[in-house]
Amino acid sequence: MSVVPINIRPHLVPYFFKEFDGQQGVYNGKNIKSVKVATGSSIGKWFQLFMLQVSVPGIEVANGYYNIFLSIDENATDGEKYSGNYYRYETSPRDFIALPEDVNKALNELFEDIFRMGFISFMDGYMVKVKKPKFGDITRGIDEFIDKYDLLEVGLTPESMRQLYAREKKNLV
Repeated sequence: MSVVPINIRPHLVPYFFKEFDGQQGVYNGKNIKSVKVATGSSIGKWFQLFMLQVSVPGIEVANGYYNIFLSIDENATDGEKYSGNYYRYETSPRDFIALPEDVNKALNELFEDIFRMGFISFMDGYMVKVKKPKFGDITRGIDEFIDKYDLLEVGLTPESMRQLYAREKKNLV
């Protein structure tokens, strides 16, 4: 297995940690989750489109799946509490894969879009549940979302999330 230098933005890690299915455990004091991404899935196909393969002729890269590795270090003091990396299984130690920096940025933008859509869907569901919305209901919904995904710890505030919600709702109209 080789590590491809994808650094998932820290505020996305707690969200995807709870949303992705995968193997979860504790390793060296960190909560970790390994998520299999099938090559046939939409995210897996996205990875395959942009992955650069440098290999020895005659050696085949394994098909099957990619891994996203998410980590939450409760004891971190240097701002490295949340991290996310990407892995790819290979058939030979002589195979190498890389992801260009501009694609790393685009991948994070894709994950950011998924996060935003999840947030808007959560809020829409919350407002339907309320039935007769009144002053403060949006704030309570945002607070529940922030609490559910531990987003205060990564610098997202109720005000920044309220602005995001208002901007996204305006863009939908």
